[in-house]
Amino acid sequence: MDQFCLVVPDLDAALAQYEPLFGPFIVLRNGPFDSVYRGQPARVELAVAFGRAGDIEVELVEWVSGDTPHRDFLQQGRQGVQHIRYQVDDIDNWVEKVYPLGYTPVWTGHFPANDYSPGISWCYVERKDDPLMLEFVCSG
Repeated sequence: MDQFCLVVPDLDAALAQYEPLFGPFIVLRNGPFDSVYRGQPARVELAVAFGRAGDIEVELVEWVSGDTPHRDFLQQGRQGVQHIRYQVDDIDNWVEKVYPLGYTPVWTGHFPANDYSPGISWCYVERKDDPLMLEFVCSG
């Protein structure tokens, strides 16, 4: 695990709350961008911020628009830790590894390279009756 994500209703309020603990944060207003959510194309906009807790990245996500697990998490009356992330070399291989544990893919996509990242592909997986998702991400 190299990251945990807090889904928040208001990124600016969350930054004020968490900056003393995990800051400084790098803030990105991502979107709109294309992804696939539950097998359907999804045009998404998120506001995100990245801080640190030692070796662990702390991600704050505010859902803005589109179909994402973050929106569903908030609509279910939740906020706080929504997923943990693992950097992997082969996303498909890891999806296969966690399938016997009851996990299935729900959200996938790719960000091209930018000033903050060399470009990444991701896949969120979930299992029934577990609000905590896993994210697998690989660079390139």
